[in-house]
Amino acid sequence: MRDPSLPANLFARMVTKNGIDPAKGLGWGTFLAGFVPGLLQYQLGQRSKAGLAFLSCTALFFVGWAIVGERLFYWALFAADDKGGLTNGLARFGAMTLPEVINLPANAIGGFLAFDDTPTGLRMMRLPRDGEHFAGWLTGASGMLAAFWAAQAHWDLRLRRDASAVAEGAAAMANPALCAGLSWLVPGLGHAKAGQKDKAIVLGLSVLIVFALGLVFSSGQAVDRAHYSVWWIGQNLFGGGSLFASLVTGPMRSTGTPIDLDLGIVLCTVAGLMNLVVMCDAYTVAERSLFPLRSSGAAKSAAATTANKASQASSETSA
Repeated sequence: MRDPSLPANLFARMVTKNGIDPAKGLGWGTFLAGFVPGLLQYQLGQRSKAGLAFLSCTALFFVGWAIVGERLFYWALFAADDKGGLTNGLARFGAMTLPEVINLPANAIGGFLAFDDTPTGLRMMRLPRDGEHFAGWLTGASGMLAAFWAAQAHWDLRLRRDASAVAEGAAAMANPALCAGLSWLVPGLGHAKAGQKDKAIVLGLSVLIVFALGLVFSSGQAVDRAHYSVWWIGQNLFGGGSLFASLVTGPMRSTGTPIDLDLGIVLCTVAGLMNLVVMCDAYTVAERSLFPLRSSGAAKSAAATTANKASQASSETSA
């Protein structure tokens, strides 16, 4: 049945203009549409949500981009240079910048506006900017926000596709996409929202302790997108931790290289990867409150029933 939190006419409007139901098998098309904030909401008929998704992700990106400019694309997996080639071309237009690439339209526009293959332009990419730590966090947050908007749309598509499997009046304990987003900012908060408070404390403390140890061992230098941009991609999976670093530890002047800097970088990255698991689990916990997994006994019974029906059909055909 329909989730009561959704508009009454949502299912009737949940088709594209050519009449194709986007909930038919959440496949590659739906996955790729998630790289354009609001596109899935638009297909669902949620026009106001679509506009909000697109505007929020775009605004967040360009607030940061206005400060950091072309330097953002120097932090890509492969930075643009003057050597040419496919990888270089993708880097120039932001396709190698994570997590901003999830917010594909804004990232591509930012890359296009920053495009300058002159020697001066290439030098500008390497030039530090005032406030670049927080600005880099904002552009990265736009990509994460786009991912959570896509997760929200996938949840609505799941409700559409499997509505018949939901009991009358049933609703999820919490919105799965919201739980994942809360866990990105504060590990465990999503589980608390979904009703698992004990688990929230254990998971939250685990991520926080590992991340804090990384900062301690590195004297606060482990989370720095300007210097360790590839490691930062993993560290940013703990959004609250990377935000703290961008405001407090990142801008601090370095008086030397700590002896345990490498250990600190690894620990902060491991904490981010741990939080990725926490985010996924928070989404699943909220999801399973409405769509629980069948027990092994029920699954075997269903399989046996299906096999019996197939056997009977085969016998009738032979007769």
